[in-house]
Amino acid sequence: MRLRKGYIFVFVVFAVTVLCSCSERRMLIGVSQCSDDEWRQKVNREIRIGQYKYKNVDVVICSADNDACRQVNQIDSLIGIGVDLLIVAPSDVRTVTPAIDKAYKAGVPVILFDRKIGSDNFTAYVGADNVEIGRIMARFVSERLGGKGSVLEIGGLRGSTPVVERHKGFAEEIRRHPGISTKTVYSDWNVDGTRVLMSRLLDQGMRPDCVFGHNDAEALGAWEAARDKGVERGIIFVGIDGLPGERQGIDEVLEGHFAASYIYPTKGETLIPLAMKILSNEPYNRINILQSSLVTSENAAIVEMQNNEIQSQLGALDDIYANINTYMKMYRSQKIISWLAVLVVALLVILAAYNYYVYKTKARVGKRLRQIADEKVAFFTNASHQLRTPLTLVAGPLDQLLAKGGFDDEQKRLLDIVRRNVCQLTTLTDSVLNFRNTVDAMDQSDTKDDTVISETMLHAGHQQLLTRGNDELATVLVVDDNADIRSYLRSVLGSIYYVLEASDGKNGLQLARESVPDIIVSDVMMPLMDGLTFCRKIKEGEVTSHIPVVLLTARSEESQRIEGYEHGADAYITKPFNAALLIARIENLLAIRRSLAETIASRTERPAQADSATDTETLFIDRLRDTVSKRMGDVNLKMDDLADELRMSRVQLYRKVKALTGKSPSDILREMRLSRGHWLLTHTDHSISEIAGEVGYAVPSYFTACFKKQYGVNPTELRTV
Repeated sequence: MRLRKGYIFVFVVFAVTVLCSCSERRMLIGVSQCSDDEWRQKVNREIRIGQYKYKNVDVVICSADNDACRQVNQIDSLIGIGVDLLIVAPSDVRTVTPAIDKAYKAGVPVILFDRKIGSDNFTAYVGADNVEIGRIMARFVSERLGGKGSVLEIGGLRGSTPVVERHKGFAEEIRRHPGISTKTVYSDWNVDGTRVLMSRLLDQGMRPDCVFGHNDAEALGAWEAARDKGVERGIIFVGIDGLPGERQGIDEVLEGHFAASYIYPTKGETLIPLAMKILSNEPYNRINILQSSLVTSENAAIVEMQNNEIQSQLGALDDIYANINTYMKMYRSQKIISWLAVLVVALLVILAAYNYYVYKTKARVGKRLRQIADEKVAFFTNASHQLRTPLTLVAGPLDQLLAKGGFDDEQKRLLDIVRRNVCQLTTLTDSVLNFRNTVDAMDQSDTKDDTVISETMLHAGHQQLLTRGNDELATVLVVDDNADIRSYLRSVLGSIYYVLEASDGKNGLQLARESVPDIIVSDVMMPLMDGLTFCRKIKEGEVTSHIPVVLLTARSEESQRIEGYEHGADAYITKPFNAALLIARIENLLAIRRSLAETIASRTERPAQADSATDTETLFIDRLRDTVSKRMGDVNLKMDDLADELRMSRVQLYRKVKALTGKSPSDILREMRLSRGHWLLTHTDHSISEIAGEVGYAVPSYFTACFKKQYGVNPTELRTV
């Protein structure tokens, strides 16, 4: 009884662990920045810091480089890849607002950062009060000028809300000082562009008492232009951003170039927590105003010291988390598989003890023991599918990463550890699923042989790919209920073939009938219709009977392989599989199909009295040949007519005939008509016009031209021989 309770407990733990490992959903957050200046780069670093608090969050950051149209395309692309939430700093209100409206109405939450849009279609806003910042800068300037003088205000790019709001606050406050005159111009937020603008204004005779740049880059560009003209000492320069570092706001205040710079707060680390509150349906503030302060010569040294210390700590933290994140991505899959393997082994030990106890003490219930054995086989079959599929998704991409190289010694060492453990888990899974020593030995031998064979077949497959040259890509239909397996197969096969996908056998059968692919790669254990039934229906269907089928499955026992071949499979590959082996098998099957097509194609040139076919493909070609023979004299015969008589669509007929013969149906019709014409020319005394009509050519001269192109002689020359 205690053993039975222990068995149930471990089984429950195993099931809960599997469910928990599969239920975690990763959130994808897209960030669209209007530019990539120092201030935005600081925001991006802080966003990454905020991301580290959450283990199930991925962040994609892109920059529009002050191009509003480019930002609209980036927002559409982020929506296209399925982001759960958007963080946007709009470049231009008029251009970008419709794209944000579209995302918001499509159900994607939107956080506006730093800048606003022309509608109320957003989830939350995070940023400073730009109107108040404008007022603060106006108060500082008026104090430094003593209420008298002239001010040159240099705004950023027109159309952005910070430009509008900062100008509004500055103008409102400066109007309270009638002794101060102002002139407003607009630049591009950058040093070089503003330097050119300021130089031109100075050349025109402008000599302001103060220059107010909407950011530090514009203030610096104006200062450098004044320095080049030798007039910088008579002008007060102020800006906004207050960033640390060379040629940034704080440094320029310390150097005495700026009188002040307002620290425009970034607070990028607050964006991800706010996003997670929104995605988790937790309470949050829709409008979040950031507070900051002015940097002058009195406090610049202290502010720079604090900033340098913070940036140093954040940089070290960023490096640590970047390394941890890289290692954890590789470790996460291994950890899940390791725990599953441990639980399976523990379950096997308990099952073995329980079976031994039952066998020794309750021999009279043999029938029940046989039922338990059957249940155990069914359980291990399901376990095989669940364990081998994740092993495939670890082993395959890991081999691709190692093949590409480019890792340092430490990264290579960690990847080798993962690779060794994957091999151990594969061996362990084989041992659990095949717990007879003789079967273990056979499985291990098969694995070694497959490795050697796969290398040889991969070389042969590559040679076949080179031989194909620029021919039309073969179409591969992948049928598997596991989305990750489909994604991995698409990445492996997509550069070589045109790949179609279906998530179960029922949809796969419909897609195969509609598209008639060149080859099918299918899983066995699937909902709605399993792979064996799917394979049998493919081979029984007249439209699809010629298509090679590769079964790709976790079912590894010999009896299961035999069952797969009995249902018509052309190849049977066990998970976890070698990608090179799969490609080589596909190439070999396609090569065999092309060779068979050449053989079958020759049957279309035989007369109707030739020997009868015995297999599905040649029977179909005989039906096609008989149908063409009956309708050969119809000058209005179309491919749609042939397809109707053969109970197919035109596309199905074309794909079927092309796969079997390497020729199109129209090519076969033309060759059979000319072949019949050749026979009539050499065995009858009918005129060329009569023969042309008998084989479906309404214009004798066209028949003559086609005949000469096919046989190299005119029909009249055959009559003179």
